[in-house]
Amino acid sequence: MINKFLKIIKHGYDLFEREKIVSTINVGTTILVSFFIWSGILGFYFLNQLIIYFQERLDFSIYFKNNVERENIVQLKKILENFPGVSGVEFIPQEVAFKKFKEESKSNPVIAKALTEIRTNPLVDYLIIKANDSETYLKIADYIEKSPYKAFIEYITYSENQNIIKRIISLSNQVRIIILGILAIILIFSCLIIFNTVLVSIYAQKEYVEVLRLIGAGNWFIRGPFLINILIFSFIGYLIALSFLILFLMKTENFWSIIIPNFQPSKYLMDNFLFLNSGILGIILFINIFSTFIALQKYLRI
Repeated sequence: MINKFLKIIKHGYDLFEREKIVSTINVGTTILVSFFIWSGILGFYFLNQLIIYFQERLDFSIYFKNNVERENIVQLKKILENFPGVSGVEFIPQEVAFKKFKEESKSNPVIAKALTEIRTNPLVDYLIIKANDSETYLKIADYIEKSPYKAFIEYITYSENQNIIKRIISLSNQVRIIILGILAIILIFSCLIIFNTVLVSIYAQKEYVEVLRLIGAGNWFIRGPFLINILIFSFIGYLIALSFLILFLMKTENFWSIIIPNFQPSKYLMDNFLFLNSGILGIILFINIFSTFIALQKYLRI
């Protein structure tokens, strides 16, 4: 059994070594398909990070009436901090808000002069809310509208950001659907490319298969060398593609942060190295093996 298995491995390697042109085409196809799949995955990651980037720049503030006790504001702050999806709630007292406003207005002499003449603080206490996603803002606004704390609130800036938030929600949903569609097209296109390449590879070995069939070789003994051949060119092609991808991402690492500060494709690859590579390589091997079985069964009538 072991000797038979070793012979299958040897014949598989001989197939790869003997037909150099076909083997080169197979390796090149695997490289091309690997780049297609990686482009789809990194494209999905890029657009997802772009949505997150815009979402992180969204917030809305709750401005309270002058006569509201801070104990009530603190209570609402605690409630919102425990609200699902909220990443942070910052309380800005009116004196701090006034101080910040004075610092920011130093460049404008008219406003700075007017502020020095004001004896009372015209600003009010307010909360700044940050959420992990756009949907959370909708839920928070709905909660505040129905809560008893509404009586303490002068106004909230959510209405000003509402259209932007809704657009981001709509965009994020559309983008995810589009990217999933593109990934599906990439996989279908990859299947067709690999299938045609495997077909050419098997036809190049048609006489070899017929000889094995004539001498009474079993189906698995005939299929075995082709499967070994597939493993060889799939691993070689994928390793070449992965090496070029890692080199490219390392050389362009500083460039991506200019486009989006939180977009780090090289870090994303390394953090998910085992999961992504095993998944992509598994897809490529599955397509190659499946195509080989179909081609052998249908065209060589094994």
